[in-house]
Amino acid sequence: MRSSSRQSWDTDDLAALNLGDKRRADRVRGFVSSRTQQPGGSIPQVSASSAEAKAYYRLLSNEAVEPDAIRASLQQAAVERIGDEQLILVPQDTTTIDLSGLLAAQGLGPLGGGDGTGGNGLFVHSAIAVSVDGVPLGLLHQQCWARTDQVGSKHQRDHLPIQQKESYRWLQTLCAVEAAIDDDIALIQIADRESDIFELLAQERRENSHLLLRACQNRRVEGPEGLLWEQLAQMPSAGSFDLMVHPGPHITVRKAQLQVRFGPVTIQPPISGTHDQSLQPVRLNAIEVREVNAPKGVQPICWRLLTDLPVQDLEDVQRYVGYYEKRWLIERYHYVLKSGCRIEDSQLRTFDRLERLLALLSAVALRLLWITYSARAHPDAPCTVAFSDAEWQLLYRNATHQEPPERPPTLHQAVLWTAKLGGFLGRKGDGEPGVKVLWRGIFALHYMVAGFLLANPTCG
Repeated sequence: MRSSSRQSWDTDDLAALNLGDKRRADRVRGFVSSRTQQPGGSIPQVSASSAEAKAYYRLLSNEAVEPDAIRASLQQAAVERIGDEQLILVPQDTTTIDLSGLLAAQGLGPLGGGDGTGGNGLFVHSAIAVSVDGVPLGLLHQQCWARTDQVGSKHQRDHLPIQQKESYRWLQTLCAVEAAIDDDIALIQIADRESDIFELLAQERRENSHLLLRACQNRRVEGPEGLLWEQLAQMPSAGSFDLMVHPGPHITVRKAQLQVRFGPVTIQPPISGTHDQSLQPVRLNAIEVREVNAPKGVQPICWRLLTDLPVQDLEDVQRYVGYYEKRWLIERYHYVLKSGCRIEDSQLRTFDRLERLLALLSAVALRLLWITYSARAHPDAPCTVAFSDAEWQLLYRNATHQEPPERPPTLHQAVLWTAKLGGFLGRKGDGEPGVKVLWRGIFALHYMVAGFLLANPTCG
């Protein structure tokens, strides 16, 4: 994998950016670099002057700054960052960007059913590359859209062909990811219950590309039980194992004891709604992991997974469930976009400007995630893969009150010091710092570096 220092990460992510003008591309890179150092800062906050702030606003209004061109550069950087990995996990998911406060904004739409009760804004569907050890490597695909006021009832939507439904985004993303990654790299595309769409299960996939998704519907299956849930219930127990899980965004990771059932199933095409009449039954493996002895007051975990991966024994199940648990990272990516980069606080008043900002902030959000999880997966790496010399030396001085050594500290140590600037206490039971305290710490570190360079201009 290539070096991912702050400078090279920013440069790498936008190295392939072609906007028809070098100065325009350089301005984009400058904007991303500024937001990387101040993730939650507004445009005036991250700008060195009012003139620079105006230039950034003009940039986001410039039709030549195409979001697809930005995303193409981010995708290329992710593919190069994957390097010689043999297997990549690709979680995909949808989130909403609630911009209800922008009453005069143009091009936004309802987030609910069309009556305005669900807020106003836009939808974002993203897929990111994740290494097997749980490190986010970049953005592989992203779609952004706003609904019209004529959303229609569920009954009406059921009778639309799949190509006219919002759910078609799952199939589009699967195909786009396959097209981006070399065939010799194995892909496991991971998704939650919203992706339980028969057309996705039946979608033809390239060799070495697999699905691992959480079932939502008790689908018709071949066999005497007739339905998926009932067939899983009749499968013999295959044992149990413990897994550290993330039950939700505001719940601390905890250990769950999971009872396992698995076996092959043949899922029948739907008989309701509008579907391609040529659809054939799909042969998959079904896995059920059900939590036993859950803590009092906690909803026990029950995941029913569908996959075309081979499932021979408990070891296979444990590995695939571990892969599925890394779907959490796509939720964290969207969380950082919204809470860390504060895109929902933007005052941009058109869909096109917001989409440009979203594409640019994707680089910032993924760098924050990369640092957070790299420090856990590769704690002994030198901190220079993520911090400049000025940054780690100031972190060292602040933490130890001593002159920094010639050899930089580890990535884990530098991340810990940064997180403490963001409010992380580092007590015995606190675990590893999360992305929230890290983005706060990076913001504080930026001002420490700026103050040091003002006081010591010859060190710049």
